[in-house]
Amino acid sequence: MPNQDSLPHSWLYCVFHAWITLLTAGAALWHYQMGQFDRILLPAALSMALLTATLMSLGTPSARRAAAIITLLASYLLCAELIRNGQTPDILWLGFPPVLTTLLLSMRYALYVNLLMAPVWLLLNGNGPSLIATLSYLAVSLAGALAQWEMMRQLTLDKLTSPHDPECDALSSDMIAERLPQEHKRANALGRRLSVLVIHLPQLEMAHEQFGARLRLELLQRFCQAARRSCRLDDTLGRTGESLLWMLLPGTDENDALMTRNRLLTMLNDTAISETGHLSAMVVACTLHPGESLSAFEQRLRIKERALVDSTP
Repeated sequence: MPNQDSLPHSWLYCVFHAWITLLTAGAALWHYQMGQFDRILLPAALSMALLTATLMSLGTPSARRAAAIITLLASYLLCAELIRNGQTPDILWLGFPPVLTTLLLSMRYALYVNLLMAPVWLLLNGNGPSLIATLSYLAVSLAGALAQWEMMRQLTLDKLTSPHDPECDALSSDMIAERLPQEHKRANALGRRLSVLVIHLPQLEMAHEQFGARLRLELLQRFCQAARRSCRLDDTLGRTGESLLWMLLPGTDENDALMTRNRLLTMLNDTAISETGHLSAMVVACTLHPGESLSAFEQRLRIKERALVDSTP
């Protein structure tokens, strides 16, 4: 499928595989009820292959890609059988293969496959290729490619304009860099305290080297979930580096910042992943001094970041 590994609701593709499986099994049952016993074998065998593909779609990304290919090939065979032996006009089935290909493959590969398979579907037409059938098939193929291109364009635009980090529930580095001057200005204007927790996650690099990107991403997301539970609604969590984050704590003095730090570490200690055990983080608190400039405060934050990274064994 085009982007099933990155979409927020990839389980919908499993539902899609299950729906295709039910349709194929329903076709076998229909032939049985109509007494067309010579046409039962193909949809019955394909329904078993599609059931396997449905279960594979719940697995790893490579298994999901294999499930998409199995579903596509099985659907091609069933569609070819319907075009050759169906009672309905053949042109009604010509739109099914390009739509299914668009749903299961990326935009580029879907367009290539649809154009490559065009002669096959048009020659399977009982009346032979016709201008109307050819134009209809090409129109559906191009419309599907354009729809998928627009969806990818919107997803890319959302990523570029989103204030959040694309990998976790935290602000991006650009946004947290903009939020710090705002909080500094507000603290000086209202006479409030401002503290920042500087966080380093050494487990991320180890997880990526030993277990791959999937575990690294899971660790980062689980940390952000724990951090969200340990802070207040007006606190801000943002990512400043590959394994570095800031948690802005407006209206918080040094003692309260240390309490937040301890609460975060306790919550991380209660969060475990099978491959790495308990989550761990190196956290230090940094409180704005009265009358301290933004540049001086940010410099102290960067110094603490480097100290945390350098102290990692």
